[in-house]
Amino acid sequence: MNLTVLDFEIIENVAVITMNNPPINALTPVFLKDFDQVFHLIDRSDDARAVLIASKCPDFFSVGDDVTKLREIDDDLIALQPKAQEMMNTLEALPLPVVAAINGHALGGGLELALCCDFRFMGEGSGVIGLPEVRLGMIPAFGGTQRLPQIIGKTRAFEMMVKGLQIKPDEAKNIGLINDVFPKNELYEKSLNYTKRLARQATGAIASIKKCVNTGLTQGFKKGLLMEQKLFKENIVKPDVKEGIDAFLNGRKPEFTGK
Repeated sequence: MNLTVLDFEIIENVAVITMNNPPINALTPVFLKDFDQVFHLIDRSDDARAVLIASKCPDFFSVGDDVTKLREIDDDLIALQPKAQEMMNTLEALPLPVVAAINGHALGGGLELALCCDFRFMGEGSGVIGLPEVRLGMIPAFGGTQRLPQIIGKTRAFEMMVKGLQIKPDEAKNIGLINDVFPKNELYEKSLNYTKRLARQATGAIASIKKCVNTGLTQGFKKGLLMEQKLFKENIVKPDVKEGIDAFLNGRKPEFTGK
């Protein structure tokens, strides 16, 4: 496939997506098209068992829209919004654990992209994150108004959005917005190693857990319980369950296949 602003490779069962749309990894139509192609690559791959999203742009993970191009609000810009939401929804629903290595500023659509990931790591002193659209008289529109409250709670999320707050890594960790902060020069390596460990786990079971959690959050408690019942029945007969039990009973490490 011809990718324009994303690089894609599989490293030890980790599908590594590296954003490379300098200078700020703006979420352009080409960017969304590349992500759609990458999703197809992951779906067809037998080797990909976890996903890492990183950035090649120094000091920027992504800041969403290029503000210099917002002087004229046209139909193309308005049409981009539902397409971006669809891309974010697809990312969030991937049946694999997804990690974001946030190497710099993650603002607006950039943070909204990171919110779709299951784990988020930042580098020390690597910029700020937030949804500052209100400072332009705008609102977050790629899912941020829904996902940020789910992750950090309504009160903090609402304050961040209505004040347009941009916070540093340590504060983001303290409020549960990111999982951990690493030395900046070790961010990619540590994030990749974390993702490799996830890839060695029972990723079929992880996919089921992820589906149950997301169902409960988006459709309610009762629907989440029904999804638990459904996926428990499907999961309990899979080879990884037999392997996990056998490994436990024999005092060895399991060798999961993701099936």
